[in-house]
Amino acid sequence: MNLFESLVTDTNWKKLTKVNGNWHRDPTFCNYHKLGNKQKGTLGEYFVERMMKERGHDVVPPTHTDHDKIVDGIKTEIKFSLAVSEGDKIVKDKFIINHVAMTKDWDRLLFCGINPAMEWGNMKVRKNDDMPHQRMRAYFIEKEDFVQYMNSSGNKLFKHQQSGEKGGNDDYICTNFLELVSLPFVKPIQEW
Repeated sequence: MNLFESLVTDTNWKKLTKVNGNWHRDPTFCNYHKLGNKQKGTLGEYFVERMMKERGHDVVPPTHTDHDKIVDGIKTEIKFSLAVSEGDKIVKDKFIINHVAMTKDWDRLLFCGINPAMEWGNMKVRKNDDMPHQRMRAYFIEKEDFVQYMNSSGNKLFKHQQSGEKGGNDDYICTNFLELVSLPFVKPIQEW
C-alpha cells in the first residue's frame, strides 16, 4: 500500500469524510447536504418564495443585499434549515437559524424549517418537544422586536457567531427553536 492509500483508508479519515445521508429518503432534500452554503441559501429563498406565493402573498426581488426578498412590501430576511441530525437520527424541530444581524436593512425575518417524514423511522423526538409533528415550520419576527430583545438584559437564545462577542460583530445564531417559538414576538406564518 502506498502513502496515499494509507492516508485515505485510515478509519478517522473515513469518519471525517462521511456524508450525512439521513435525508436520503426525501426526494426533495436528499442532496441538500451536498450543496455549498450559497446554494443552500438560494434554495431556501426559492422554497420560501414559492411558499409565500402559494399562500397568496406578493414576492419580489430585494432592493438591497441586506435582505432576501420583499414580501407584501416588507423587506424580508429569509432563513431556512433542515432539521439537524444526531448520529443516524434526524432531530424533530431542531433547526439552526444563523447569520442574523440587527444592523442590516430588513423589516421581518422569516424562518422556515423542514422536519423528516414520520414514516421514515429515523426521527428523534426530544423530551421537551411537545409540539405536534409538522413537516414544515414557518415563523416570522419583526426586526424591532428582535432588536429590542437583543438589547434587553438576561440570557438570549441568539448568540454571537463568527468572531464572537469579543469581536463585536453583528452576527447571531439560534439553535434552540423550541424556546424561540415560545417567545411572545415570534409569530406563525399564518399571522403574516
